[in-house]
Amino acid sequence: MTVPRLLDGVLTVLAEQGIGALSVRSVAAAAAVSPAQVQYYYRTKSELVRAGFEYAGEQFLADVVAAQPATLMDFVQQWLPLDDQRDRRARVWLAYAALSAGDAELAAASAQLDEELRRWFIDQNLSSHAASQLFAMIDGVTMQCLMLPQSERRSLVERTIVPFVSSLGSNS
Repeated sequence: MTVPRLLDGVLTVLAEQGIGALSVRSVAAAAAVSPAQVQYYYRTKSELVRAGFEYAGEQFLADVVAAQPATLMDFVQQWLPLDDQRDRRARVWLAYAALSAGDAELAAASAQLDEELRRWFIDQNLSSHAASQLFAMIDGVTMQCLMLPQSERRSLVERTIVPFVSSLGSNS
């Protein structure tokens, strides 16, 4: 059970302190293990970062499956930081998005995950164009939400994403 504990430590550091704080030492502290244990499983910071990214993606998909979204809007709301759990996940996403800008391997893995999610939208009878628009809107609204108090976030979603999803048809 040490590896999931370490990866939870990565996500905790990213969510609470940002990418600048991520180190073997900070992950060890967050996971309540020794730095040697972190280095036993992940020889480099890059390995740790990539493993954390994969783990975050798996956690997101598991959360979506567990939520059993019945409509497109239900699915979209799984992304948005409207509660503490999704806020934490959005902060992790933001840290990885920043890292991906300068790391080609991580950018490719991120693009692959994005494409899987975009395909899900297309499977929900959205055109490729509408799926891309919705994906970009989710990213932008997520960023804006992170700058607002949680009490104001639903209002932003109601003004921005809800009308767009509603215009897409009856599966919203």
